[in-house]
Amino acid sequence: MSKQVLAKIRPSSSLILLARDKGATRQSFDYNALLLTRTSKSSFMPNSSVFPGGVCEATDSSPAWLSHFQRHNISSAMLRDVCHVKAPRPEIFNSREDTDAIDTGLSLRLTALRETFEELGILLCRDAKTLTSTSGYGQFYEQFDRAHWQHLVHNDASQFLELCKQLEVVPDIWSLHDWSVWRTPSTFKKRFVTAFFLTTLEQAPSLHIEPNEVKDCAWRSPLDYLLASLRKELWLPPPQFYELSRCLNFGSLEELRQFAIQRAPKGIVLTHPVMYKCNDGIVHLLPGDDAYPVNPDACSDKIDTGLSVEDFRSQVRTKLNRSEHRDQHQAKLIINFAPTDGQINPLDPTKM
Repeated sequence: MSKQVLAKIRPSSSLILLARDKGATRQSFDYNALLLTRTSKSSFMPNSSVFPGGVCEATDSSPAWLSHFQRHNISSAMLRDVCHVKAPRPEIFNSREDTDAIDTGLSLRLTALRETFEELGILLCRDAKTLTSTSGYGQFYEQFDRAHWQHLVHNDASQFLELCKQLEVVPDIWSLHDWSVWRTPSTFKKRFVTAFFLTTLEQAPSLHIEPNEVKDCAWRSPLDYLLASLRKELWLPPPQFYELSRCLNFGSLEELRQFAIQRAPKGIVLTHPVMYKCNDGIVHLLPGDDAYPVNPDACSDKIDTGLSVEDFRSQVRTKLNRSEHRDQHQAKLIINFAPTDGQINPLDPTKM
């Protein structure tokens, strides 16, 4: 991809936040996912239900974060051990040209944690007592004026570091696991490349939404969200639908957490959908599909096939990796091979 195209794609970060549901009556899932619904005034995908997250800010890459971690006896080497992966990952993880900026694996985690606090009032962090926690589950803190600090961070991202200093805590980067990276298709005027991290909590924290960005939010099982989308009760954009469908493989939160830990060192394959127009719907081709184009950014419009969704699919004899959309809510995910980054394939919610 040319540098000119890359310059127009904004880096961002999102958090797949999962919490144990101790009162669950269903036997299929013992955990819930947290999604928020954007307001109708949102500049990108208004009214959609998404994981918390947002664009990276310069303050998320500030060397001042290194000093803050060091005050808590966490060295640069220790931070690299947490965030560095030897296996291939998309360009969003590459080191910045600015040598003063911190490791991108760390800054992307800080973006996800800052945005989660800004949007939902959840501060995932560790203090002197919990720094040595070995549970593997995320830690959070609520005993402070969240509404006040949420307002400050919303207006000035650099206040997130100031909040951590005031509370004498560090962002809980240890519980965040590399999960996936999605790039907005070339058919969109606004484009993002988003690193998704997954974290698990032993209990759900209380929520305090930021009204300028968030209409509402809820803890629901992955299956509940997907079925609600298919019933047209809410709208899940393709990354959310795909990632929640992956979660269907795991009824146990602990099983999913262990999978995330074991998978992360294998790297990440970029998911860059290419949109094709069919007579009865839209198909998003994904990397690895035999029909996937060499240059996914070659066309800024949907590519017209002149075929039905089924006929377009029948042209491929071997590898399929695509999502087929009859409308905004009806999505069918098809992948018939194992991802090279150790990820697990999504399941069909209608067959659960």
